[in-house]
Amino acid sequence: MQTIRRLETQAGNLYKEKIIRGFCHLYSGQEACAVGQRAAMTEVDNIISAYRVHGWTYLMGVPPLGVLAELTGRKSGCARGKGGSMHMYAPNFYGGNGIVGAQVPLGAGVALACQYKGNGGMCLALYGDGAANQGQVFEAYNMAHLWKLPTIFVCENNGYGMGTSAERAASNTDYYTRGDALPGIWVDGMDVLAVKAATSFAR
Repeated sequence: MQTIRRLETQAGNLYKEKIIRGFCHLYSGQEACAVGQRAAMTEVDNIISAYRVHGWTYLMGVPPLGVLAELTGRKSGCARGKGGSMHMYAPNFYGGNGIVGAQVPLGAGVALACQYKGNGGMCLALYGDGAANQGQVFEAYNMAHLWKLPTIFVCENNGYGMGTSAERAASNTDYYTRGDALPGIWVDGMDVLAVKAATSFAR
């Protein structure tokens, strides 16, 4: 968690100095979510997320220098400097995605591949409270439940979707209840051990 925070602090500084160009979405304050989930994953499990993926990229095997190289557009970066902040990849890590909520149905597709291969793996599909209002998210819930896909949908609620408070954007901010037939649980995302336990339970 400390490494991710320091990595993000440095990324924020490089962005302010205009060394990182384009977008730079930081994961500061959400480190316990990633570290707790990663601790519950096996080697055949997968993860797909949205914008804030620098920390996840590190957790999935890319050294901090590889993350910073990607952010600064160098070919030694994990996507050869062409993906930047939003599009980082590593083995079993299907990166960040620039379209709000688009990673959720993709995560269901990764879970379908796990089911098809019969490898015992699953996919964590992460999204924020802003993406929780996207129609494709509910379509993915439906498909995953119908086909019994090995996926865990994780809403990382930091209270704001691109600066708009959750209360102003959603009629129901209890995001864990939105899965209809899918069971949901609320977890304190600041408690790394609670996140690990919840992820293990869900898995």
